[in-house]
Amino acid sequence: MSSEPASRQHSEVLRVLFVADDAALRDAAWKELSPGFELLPANTFALAEPLLELEPAPAAILIDLGLEDAPNAAEFLASLVERDYSGPRILLSGKFRRQEAAALSQSSILHFALPQPWGAGELRVTLEAALGFRPFPSAVQTR
Repeated sequence: MSSEPASRQHSEVLRVLFVADDAALRDAAWKELSPGFELLPANTFALAEPLLELEPAPAAILIDLGLEDAPNAAEFLASLVERDYSGPRILLSGKFRRQEAAALSQSSILHFALPQPWGAGELRVTLEAALGFRPFPSAVQTR
């Protein structure tokens, strides 16, 4: 596996659906993921649904669990199973503890977690690891 970033490993730009209603959060994600990823923003899960039909389909989905539409997250995630969507789902939340998020991300093949605010480069590393372009960083040591 190459140590090159995903944007250099692939000639195509990969689409990432980002369900978030916070413009500052979307801007921060866009800055971190460009170049190499095309961010498809949606303010609600209802607006995200049609974006799943695009060709090529989004390679991954980022979901801010702090958005106003968060009560509909479970229904949206269930709809991904019904659609046979195989891309990774990265859940973002200010309520995640760093150790728990790292443990979940290392033990799953579809669902990943990242606490907010994330550190510089952390979103890109998590996304690239979820897509299989690099290994996940080691879990944070706990006492």
